[in-house]
Amino acid sequence: MIQAKAANRPPAVGVRGAGPGPAPAARPAPAARSAPRRRGAALPASAVPTAAACALLVIGCGPGAMPASVRHPLVGSAAPEFHAESTAAIPVGVPGTRRTRVTVIDFWASWCASCSRTLPALDRLWRDRKADGVAVIGVNVDDSDVAAEAAAHELGATFPIVADPGQRLSATYGVAQVPLTFVVDSAGTVRWVGRDPESARRAVEVVLSEGPVGARPRSVFE
Repeated sequence: MIQAKAANRPPAVGVRGAGPGPAPAARPAPAARSAPRRRGAALPASAVPTAAACALLVIGCGPGAMPASVRHPLVGSAAPEFHAESTAAIPVGVPGTRRTRVTVIDFWASWCASCSRTLPALDRLWRDRKADGVAVIGVNVDDSDVAAEAAAHELGATFPIVADPGQRLSATYGVAQVPLTFVVDSAGTVRWVGRDPESARRAVEVVLSEGPVGARPRSVFE
């Protein structure tokens, strides 16, 4: 059965007055120290390029490396092929259309607490990137199409939802817990599997960055 994811420094010593005797040789004045920068003070102009360079090293100029996946046998393998009709009578599946560059498949349920965070995030991803060839398919494991459609509407998911009440598709994809998200490239290879929607978005960006549609590798479905 598919289960939901559980939710002093020491004080300074004063210098005593010198006793009788010759005066000590004069020491050179210590180099002036710059005043400590106060929190919230603006950086000096000379430091701005260095700070900007450091920021680029941290955030990078592109999507970066593929985020780590959860342990799953399909990572790096061909995604199981399927074709289904969504609750809105839209045909979806893997492989997608010729213009589909990335397919995101999210397995979820209305009784899954974590899914209430995952679905809205994936909906934002779909709306942001569908023009670039990103398809998002929600696979609902509730007992009926009606329950799946009602839950999707409540969570604001506008991407296609496929009902899987008998959990046959879930079994094909090796889903034991929900939510579980798969990122599949245009060649049909599962590139990432996980439960964090932000990592899913990064995985999608990495796949999109790998080249234009014309530079796709040969599909495993051909």
